[in-house]
This record gives sequence, structure tokens and C-alpha cells, in this order.
Amino acid sequence: MNDKFICRVMQRGDLASVISIQAEAYIDEILERDEVIIERFAAVPDTSWVVEGEQGVCGYLVGYLSHQGYVTPWGETFSHKTNADHLYLHDLAISTSAAGFGLGPRLVKYALKQAQARALRGAALVSVQDSKGFWQKLGFSEHPQLTPAQQQHLDSYTGPAFYMTQDFS
Repeated sequence: MNDKFICRVMQRGDLASVISIQAEAYIDEILERDEVIIERFAAVPDTSWVVEGEQGVCGYLVGYLSHQGYVTPWGETFSHKTNADHLYLHDLAISTSAAGFGLGPRLVKYALKQAQARALRGAALVSVQDSKGFWQKLGFSEHPQLTPAQQQHLDSYTGPAFYMTQDFS
């Protein structure tokens, strides 16, 4: 069943699907503007991925090269950081029509392999919308030691939000 889906680098032509999937997946309080999504893709196309099936793009994951302990504030644009040591997974969403196929974990594992191929030390993310258990199953754990400035960035997210990391060693 999963053989019908492939993971690949996102292309500009995928953005309409990505924006539509985001609208399905997130509550209004954390829904990001279309312009922000487009700006992020333009800034980091090499760390933006989709999962595609027979019906087209059904999920996406956008990340960027960063440093452990750095949290992007909600709604801010981002770019790759100099001398990055981690892949920051900023946004993962799967279409409701593709739920139940294990595409979220598949896309995350694909991205983590890409990060390991770049010789990064690990990955990091902010868990929102009660997704902490999902990320824990994929090997992430809460990283509670943030600087006050980074804690303020984490606090910019609606609802419970947790900064989580995974070490590749």
C-alpha cells in the first residue's frame, strides 16, 4: 500500500497543494499565511519535501539547516544557518485524504536520512497540536534547556508547544 507513495524534493508547482494541505491540518491560530509558506520555500528549497501518490501531493515537510537550541518564532520566515549542525523540522502536514498510510513517519524518516547525508549531528522541532507522542515514536525527546530568548520564541506558539531534538550519534 505504501509503495504507491514517493518522497521527493518540493517543487514550486507543489505550493498550491502544500497551502491546501496546511489549511486542512492546522487550527486557525497556527495557520500560516500563504506568503510565508512561499517565502520559506524560496529560501530553503533543498530542505522542503513532499510525499506524492497517485492523486498528487498529499503531504509535505519543510525544514532548514540550523543549530540545536534555536527555535524559530511562530510565523517568522527562516533561512539556512551558517555552520548548521541540525535539521530543524518546521512544518509537517499530511492531507486528511491520505491519513492512515503512515506518510508522516515516512516523510520524516526521508528527511532525517537527508540530514544524515549532510553529516548533521541531529534534528530539532517544535511539537504543537498534541503531536509530542508522534515525535517521541520517531525518536525525538523534549529538550527543556533553552535560553530565555529561545524560550520566548517557543512561547510564541499557540497551545502547549515543546522543543524536541534527536541526536544522530
